[in-house]
Amino acid sequence: MNFVWILFGWLLFAPATDLPKMKKVKLTDGITAQMPEDFRPMTDDEIAQRYFTYRKPVALFTDRRAVVDFGLNISTTTWKYEDLPILKSFYKASIMQMFTNVNMIKEEIEEINGRKYAAFEFISEVRSEPNAIVKTAPKINYTYLLYTVVGEKVHIINFTCPAANRREWQPIAQAMMKTIKIG
Repeated sequence: MNFVWILFGWLLFAPATDLPKMKKVKLTDGITAQMPEDFRPMTDDEIAQRYFTYRKPVALFTDRRAVVDFGLNISTTTWKYEDLPILKSFYKASIMQMFTNVNMIKEEIEEINGRKYAAFEFISEVRSEPNAIVKTAPKINYTYLLYTVVGEKVHIINFTCPAANRREWQPIAQAMMKTIKIG
């Protein structure tokens, strides 16, 4: 009987997955990260279908099933690196407004490879507007975001997957973010 409880406890608290074999990828000049070997750059059509933006991200990758996204975007800003705590508050407010519901898992200033980042890890939900003509099922995602300032540009690193896949992908996302190197 004790063996059954020990086995049950181990299954409950054991990691959901072993980390896959990772490869180092150049996201753009001076910026690298490690990601699972089966990740590939997203096609322009995939980017257009998933991201409604006038500017194409600097780098965007997806897994073999095309359900997990990892990317980098860079935008010009007046923020300075020393402003990171203020920038963190600003981006948190933006995140909270962007989604119907947000369950914040982590929000902190995190140091990775000698650089500080505003880090957010959360579950988001987007529901159709109440008076929308076409109602769609809620879209619920797990997201890990990093923001930092380099020169006069904000660097945004994001990892997103369906929340239903969080148990599998959260440890991988956390490991990937720890490998970000800028400079």
